[in-house]
Amino acid sequence: MYKILICDDNSVFLGECENYIKEVMGERNHIVFPVKSAEEAVALIGKNNLFDIAVLDIEMSGKNGIELASELNSVCPECRIIFLTNYIEYATAVYQTDHSYFVIKNDMKSSLPKAVEKAVTEIEKHRDDFITLSFRGKETVIRVCDIKYCERNMRTTDIFLKDENITVKENLDKLYDILKGSGFSRCHNSFIVNMEYIKELYRDKYILTDDTEIPISRSYSDETRTDFAKFMCKMG
Repeated sequence: MYKILICDDNSVFLGECENYIKEVMGERNHIVFPVKSAEEAVALIGKNNLFDIAVLDIEMSGKNGIELASELNSVCPECRIIFLTNYIEYATAVYQTDHSYFVIKNDMKSSLPKAVEKAVTEIEKHRDDFITLSFRGKETVIRVCDIKYCERNMRTTDIFLKDENITVKENLDKLYDILKGSGFSRCHNSFIVNMEYIKELYRDKYILTDDTEIPISRSYSDETRTDFAKFMCKMG
């Protein structure tokens, strides 16, 4: 199921955008949430709606699309954001956020379907990344993008996922070898963190989107900041 948010205070563009998206999605299982203000969008997010794709008008009364995108980056770090606007001058300002595409409304008919299709392709590719881990003789398949962080405790490792926590026997060295190419950082002898879920970086800790604090040890400080800088460049 793909959850798609559309936010535009112009009813005509809102309707056109919804129609284009439905055409692109076709038989794929999806639901579209059209709203006319950022405040309505925030209310939906507050009801635990984690969107896969968000198409956001930039210039709206009240909170604008860039401010809304910043909130989505924190709450739904995997959400592919597509900016939709009449104003090309926003092309630089949108880089304050993590986004996928920038579409001019005059070119919406040809460009928006392409942007949505590419976003879906990225999501499907990301969802296909799985690892298999074991504990007490049981094999467990985990989607990589669901891992928030891993913590080593004595002889086992706790893996904190979006919806649950599991315990495996693999040590952090082995897990990091598997995960380091997928946006993970080794920030401590006992912690590996998925940078997709990082909200803030401090000298001695990461703050995740759910406000969990992950320590950064001195021995991993330089490596952690290098990892984070590379990740931000890649996302930009």
